Amino acid sequence: MEAEPTPTTAAQPPATDVLSAALDVREAARRAVWGKGGAEAVLTALSAVIDHDHASLSRWDPLLRRHVTLAGSYPAGTTRYIEARLHDDPAFALVRHAPSTTSWWHDVPAPVRGASTGFQEVLQPLGVKDGVAQCLFSTDGRYVGILNLSTTRARCDQPAVRAVMTLLGECLAAVADPLTGHHSPAPGSPAPGSPGHACVVLLPDAEEGDHALAVTVSGEPLPDLTETGSPLVALLRRTATRRTLPTTVLVPYQQRMLELHLTRQQDRTVVVCRTVPRPAALSPRELQVLAELTQGHTNREIADRLYVSPRTIATHIEHILTKLDAPNRVAAAARAVAWGLEAAP
Repeated sequence: MEAEPTPTTAAQPPATDVLSAALDVREAARRAVWGKGGAEAVLTALSAVIDHDHASLSRWDPLLRRHVTLAGSYPAGTTRYIEARLHDDPAFALVRHAPSTTSWWHDVPAPVRGASTGFQEVLQPLGVKDGVAQCLFSTDGRYVGILNLSTTRARCDQPAVRAVMTLLGECLAAVADPLTGHHSPAPGSPAPGSPGHACVVLLPDAEEGDHALAVTVSGEPLPDLTETGSPLVALLRRTATRRTLPTTVLVPYQQRMLELHLTRQQDRTVVVCRTVPRPAALSPRELQVLAELTQGHTNREIADRLYVSPRTIATHIEHILTKLDAPNRVAAAARAVAWGLEAAP
């Protein structure tokens, strides 16, 4: 007579089936990143890897300081907990800082489960017997979100499933990452202010009297980019208002040439900021003068704005025309407009 299967062990699917299902998850994630599918399709594909009762894929919003659900099937109360309270749960701290980004229900130490509001008040009332919480990190190390899967049936952490879930972390993070497709700087990128250095910031829409700063979410911020009263932040806000996004502008700023790529995302502007070589070998001061020419200012007006004499401005313009091989100041200004050159703040 064959032995009865233990209640804590589910029939294990062949490893080939698990791997095949993982490929489907990766394809669903790829489509979601490229805007050809949604996060719901990713969770549907994951059901073939782990036969779950409830699932949630959430993005971490560094401005709101909370999770935002991209797709999920948990009850409304559980979803609210994940969004507003999960990041303060002691079990979350354990998962986020564990050597492995994937934690299973039964692997969490009993004292942590006992102290966890999520375990005691949210998951246990649902009759959860097993599940996984997988923290998601971008390739440059940012925490971007979390995957939660729960099942009311037997253990679901077969060896093949454990391995596959670890491998799927990167593609799931790409779905949650708000900066996917914005060319986030890679680890080891140049230091702030050096040629090629880049950082990414989220700039919230400013309300009257609101002095909220840009929040750096990738890379080391350039000087003044996130400081109170930053003229560079003020310039970014003006540019986002005046120009149709997405757009790319060049700004001569404190002896550096900044390339700023602005796109819209919900109620904020995403800005990729990087230092680039100065175009046409123009000096920082010549670039400042050229940017003023795009505004139609006279030599006297430019001199007053830059605190130099009109004669000095005339000399700078001569050098600019020579370096650009431009016949006149109007032609030089047109070249600068094509570059997206903005006057320095």
